[in-house]
Amino acid sequence: MCGRYTISETVSKLKVSFCFKNSLNLQPRFNLAPGQAAPIITGDDRGCRHLTMMDWGFLSENYKIKSRATNRMINARSETLLEKKSFKDAAVSQRCLILADGFYEWKQDGGGKQAYYIYKKDHKSFAFAGLWRFEGNHTHLGFDTKSFVIVTREAVTSVKQIHHRMPFILNEEHCATWLNGTVTAATNMLNGNYHIELDYHEVSDRVGNVKNDDSSLCDKFTQPQLRLF
Repeated sequence: MCGRYTISETVSKLKVSFCFKNSLNLQPRFNLAPGQAAPIITGDDRGCRHLTMMDWGFLSENYKIKSRATNRMINARSETLLEKKSFKDAAVSQRCLILADGFYEWKQDGGGKQAYYIYKKDHKSFAFAGLWRFEGNHTHLGFDTKSFVIVTREAVTSVKQIHHRMPFILNEEHCATWLNGTVTAATNMLNGNYHIELDYHEVSDRVGNVKNDDSSLCDKFTQPQLRLF
C-alpha cells in the first residue's frame, strides 16, 4: 500500500514532461499524506490535459466526520478495478495522472519498521495511474471536493523485498493510454508487460509524522553504529 509520496519538481518542468497548458502555484511536497491536496492531471474529450488539485482518498460510505485523513480509500488494486463498486465508474471515465517523484514504503524489520524512499533510477519525475471522482454525496457535511486514489500493482522484483505492492508508475506511452484511451486499452495496459527501473534507500523515521515536510526526509539515512565504550 502506498501511503506517502513526494512531488517537488517545478511547474515549468512538469509542463514540459506532461504537456498540460494551465499553471498552478505548487509548493514542493516531501511527505504527502492521505487527506491532503495534491496536483493531478485530468484529460478532456479533445485530448487536452489540465492540472488541478484534489484530495487524496475517496471518502468511504460510512464517512461521518469532517476529517481529511480518516475513513478514506487511498489505493485501488489494478487487478480488480472493474470489479469493485467504489472504483468501477471512475476506472471507466475518470482516470488521472498523479504527479510524483518518489514514494515511501515501510519494511517490517525485526521488532520494528524501517522506512524507505523509492524513486526512478534516472531521478526524473513521473506519474502514478490514478482515479478521481467528485464527492458530491458528502456535500451535506459542509464541503465539496474532488478526490483521487492511487492505482497499485504487484511490486517489481527490485523493491519486492520492501513491500509486495507498489503504485503503478506510468511511462510516457502509458500516460496517454491511461488518460485518454478506452477502458479496454487502459485495463490491457495494466495487465500487460511491465518494466521500470527503480532504486531506493533507507530514510529517517521522521517521515512517519505528517507534520514533517522538508527535503531532508528523502536523504539517505545511516543507522548509528553501536559504541562499545
